Amino acid sequence: MKDYPRFWRPGNKPFNPLKLAEKTEKIVCRREENKVSRKYTHFYVAGVYRGIVTACGVGCCLRCFYCWVPLSRDYPEHYGKYYTASQVVQNIVKLARKYRVKKARISCCEPTISREHLLQVLDLIEEAKEIKLFILETNGMIFGVNKSFVKEVLDYSKVYVRVSIKAGEPEGLTWRTGADGDFYELPFKAVEYFNEEAEPLKRFHVAAMTDSRIMSSREREKIIRRLWEINPILAITLEEEIVDPYDTTLIRLEKAGVKIFK
Repeated sequence: MKDYPRFWRPGNKPFNPLKLAEKTEKIVCRREENKVSRKYTHFYVAGVYRGIVTACGVGCCLRCFYCWVPLSRDYPEHYGKYYTASQVVQNIVKLARKYRVKKARISCCEPTISREHLLQVLDLIEEAKEIKLFILETNGMIFGVNKSFVKEVLDYSKVYVRVSIKAGEPEGLTWRTGADGDFYELPFKAVEYFNEEAEPLKRFHVAAMTDSRIMSSREREKIIRRLWEINPILAITLEEEIVDPYDTTLIRLEKAGVKIFK
């Protein structure tokens, strides 16, 4: 595990996010006969989206210094337990019934890292009458090289996708996430694929971390311009994110040498 990226620090060598996804999958997933289990730390109901059951998964292919998720992102071998898709959905349904919530998501991780596990979860979500909407939050890296994967998730009627853009230029991607800047186009490619296959706002939308404390107005404009070229609706309805001072965020900002909070 010596070559496994942890916190992003100044001077670190940029990494290939697709290769990191492969390394991470080997840590957080395991096969049991014809089923793939993935690591999760806990299940809870969050207030976002006006109430949503959340399965907190383990493992990501980026190292954003503003990220709020648990330290399981950085040390996936030390956190979580393995759950089959059936066990994940059983936990989701149990909480949905208890709190009368009809939405669900996998968060705290990049859910597309295990394609097979995710699709097994979606198969069961499609059958669960308690869940009316599944929000798939993704950084778009893996979708950007897998158009067939995009089509697969859109085949599920309950799935709505939120693609989170991290940068509008190569340097921005490396500075904020640790990933090699050559890969900054992949989330935009993912957005293109979703736009080809589905109607914006009905099946997907785009978010971006455009906080002026960590992104210049020039780079923000590049993101908006690129989205406009794909579909003006995506640019007009862009969900713009800001950095919040969660404890884990403050740790990552300190490691990266970035000061935006007093």
